Parts: sequence; C-alpha cells; structure tokens
Amino acid sequence: MQMKNKRGSALVITLVVLLAAVLIGGGIWIALGTEGESQSVTQQQLTSPIACSDSTGILTINAISAIPGAAAPSSPTITAGADGGVIATSVTSGTTTFPIGAEVEVLVSKSDYLDKSFTFTMPCGGKTLDAALYYSTSDNPAIRIKNDDDSYVTDAVAGGATNQTNLAAGETLVMEVEFTGTSTEASGDGIYIVELPASTAANVTKIELGNLKAVAISTVHTLQNAGSKSVAFEVPSIVGSERVTYPLTITLTATGDISGGVYTDWYAKQEFIDDDKTIQYGVEDSDGTAKYENTLDFDFYIDAA
Repeated sequence: MQMKNKRGSALVITLVVLLAAVLIGGGIWIALGTEGESQSVTQQQLTSPIACSDSTGILTINAISAIPGAAAPSSPTITAGADGGVIATSVTSGTTTFPIGAEVEVLVSKSDYLDKSFTFTMPCGGKTLDAALYYSTSDNPAIRIKNDDDSYVTDAVAGGATNQTNLAAGETLVMEVEFTGTSTEASGDGIYIVELPASTAANVTKIELGNLKAVAISTVHTLQNAGSKSVAFEVPSIVGSERVTYPLTITLTATGDISGGVYTDWYAKQEFIDDDKTIQYGVEDSDGTAKYENTLDFDFYIDAA
C-alpha cells in the first residue's frame, strides 16, 4: 500500500512536470512568435484604449528644421483634427490631449517656413512629434533670365541695360530661366507665371518652360497686360543652394511679332487649412484666398525694331 502511494505520487509529480514543460514551452513560443507578430501586438497594445491605463495622451510638438544647420521654427501654430474630423483644434504643445488610438492629423505652421501636415495614431503614454519644416524666406529662389545672345537680361519691365533683342516675325525665341536656391532653405514647389506684352496673344502659338507641366493660372495672381499670352508652370522645389535652369521657348505665328515688357512671377506652394477645415496643398484656397508662403517676380523687356 505504501509503495502504491509512492508510485501514485511519482506519477502525479511526473504529470505536473510535463504539464509545466508544455505551458512553459507554449509560453516561450508565444513570446517569440515572429517579428511581425510581436511588433503587431506591441503596436496594438500601444494604441488600444483597453490595454492602456489612460484614456487620452498628450501631444508634444518638437519643431525642427528639415535641413540640418538651418534655424528651427520657434513657437509654430499647431492645428489638429482626429478620426477624419475637421482640422480645427488649436493645439498647445505639451498640454492638448487626444484619445488613445485616435488617428490625429496635425498642421504645423510658421511664417518663413513651408507649412506641413503630419498624421499619426495617438499611442499610450502620449506622442512627441518631430515636425520638420523647411525654412523658406521671401527671396527664395533667386531668378535670372538669359536672352538668346547668352546675356542675363536686366530685371526691369520697361527696359534696362540688357534686354532681349528685337525678334523677327515668325521667330521661335529660346531664352533660359535660372532658379537658384538658398543654403539651408527650400523654395517649395512653385507656380511660375510668364506673361508676354499686351495685345500679343494673337501673335504667339505657345509658351513652354522645358518639359514642365502647364497649369491654370491661379486666381490669386493678377495679370498686368490686356490681351497678353500668359502661361503658368509647376516647378519642383529647389532644396538648399541648388541651381536649375529651364529653356523658355516662345513660338510666334508665321507672321507674328512681339515687343515690350514681360512679367514673370513665382508663388511657393505649401499646405494649409481650406474653408471646409480640411488640409490642402497649393497657393490659394477654394475661394481664391492667398495661401502661398512667399511670392517674388522677375520682369524683362523685349526690344522693338
């Protein structure tokens, strides 16, 4: 009887050991899993209101320069929305909260910087967002234009020391537009508008700027010359002190000729909050209100015969 009890006890102990091994092994397998599964669980825990002891998290904005060495934006304006709602919440960095798991969309704005939006899911413990903005001052990019004699024309719509020489009827004029950026800044994507002299639309078949896309002229821009031929182009952002050039080609009709002042204008695109409280991108909102970061111009003169 005593031996039977011992064997019974031994059997129980063996079963307990085996069960423990299975549980521990299963635990190890569950803990290890695959890298993707482990990350998925971690992310779910971080953004799940059920798994988090807090119902909300604090948003802290760390505004930095998108280019190392440039001035960081100080005290930017921060506006946010959550879960597809309107972008209308004024955020105080380090104070304003959003629900754990909420999809938050934030616009960070500052004068002389290209305003930019950021999206994230509010995690357990709050969110510190590194908001990198490009510095962009009002003289960026610098613009110069070469005439077909390979000389830079004077920035003077009524004429100056160097102009574009007189054109022959039916000529195709090829000039060169040069955009130069500023170190530690970015120009932002630009809308560049070329407006030929007054009453010349009938004499010109097309205006081209390299292979850049022609777009509608923004309503925020005011044309200067009645009856002029005018075209707007989308120009990619110029980052740092990069220099880019595009051939400006003006094709006249078979008997057409032009002379007089030519206006060219630049508008820098950026993100902004539109009238419906959504974040959009461009130089003006849906009712034509200016939203560009900066604007500048370069004008020149085409000599008459």
